[in-house]
Amino acid sequence: MRTGDTAATAREVQRATLRALGPARRLELAIEMSEQARATAIQGIMARHPGLGPEQARARLLRRLLGADLFDAAWRGRTPR
Repeated sequence: MRTGDTAATAREVQRATLRALGPARRLELAIEMSEQARATAIQGIMARHPGLGPEQARARLLRRLLGADLFDAAWRGRTPR
């Protein structure tokens, strides 16, 4: 993926660094970034809705990510864990 704010030489350094990590470490980093993105999204939901706890905010995030139909089919009124 190309971005307009990264110089070509910096992009090449990024690619070389990622290649040197190997597949397992790249997967670990991807999982860590995904978990951090979810945590940030949950914190944002809680900031916009102060009355929600972490479980409720997580449920709202999952509903947004999955769509209402799939979310409702999967959890049928239960709070996802």
